[in-house]
Amino acid sequence: MAPEIRVQFIGNACTAGHTIYTIKVIRGDHTWNLHKRYREIRELHEELRLRLGDALPPFPAKRLFGHLDPNFIQTRQAGLQTYLDGVLQNHASSGRSIEKVLEEWLQCPPPSTTPQTQVDIEVQNMAEHLEGQLLNLALPPSPLDEVEITARVKKYGQVMKLHVLSQPVDPIHLRRPDFDLEPVQLSSGNNLETLRLPPHVDQADIDHLLETFTKCKKAVTTIPDDVKEDDMVVAFPNLT
Repeated sequence: MAPEIRVQFIGNACTAGHTIYTIKVIRGDHTWNLHKRYREIRELHEELRLRLGDALPPFPAKRLFGHLDPNFIQTRQAGLQTYLDGVLQNHASSGRSIEKVLEEWLQCPPPSTTPQTQVDIEVQNMAEHLEGQLLNLALPPSPLDEVEITARVKKYGQVMKLHVLSQPVDPIHLRRPDFDLEPVQLSSGNNLETLRLPPHVDQADIDHLLETFTKCKKAVTTIPDDVKEDDMVVAFPNLT
């Protein structure tokens, strides 16, 4: 009797607008990884449905828009895991034909009397560890702590300074003493109410300004008596 087959989704990655799922297959002492798209898993479902009909587990539905959303990818991956688990649990009672289809799709190696050596197992474990270090779009992004945010802001400021200073423009705005300080806080509601009040101006200051303006106006508009109108006209030069 052939050993039991188990599968486990261990990661995913987006390539050319599609999600590639990494599936770990375990059969006895042998383990290997597959890389399958949703379309390939659906093709397996369509082939199995020709043989089993409605006896198959529910298959995750297709989605035209938003299929690269991380939350949707996580939900779909969990649904595909449940589907394949159900298929593998029930394939023993489905006959030899269904087992052959699964073995071909899972790329099962031919039966061998030679089990995996310890070196093979360690190499496989190392490969799985390296794949686990890749970006998994199914997982939500982890929140940043205050220390990391401060370090990133500082590094961003240093890069911006270096980039701007290296350009052929006057970086005078970077020489302000408050460039690295915290941004200016907005005014509170009480300050806004104060700004709505009319400004307080002393009447004496207003009278002084009006008196000065009147004197300046008279000095400009008054023409001395000994100046004739012809003296104020300048002849246009002859251009020929």
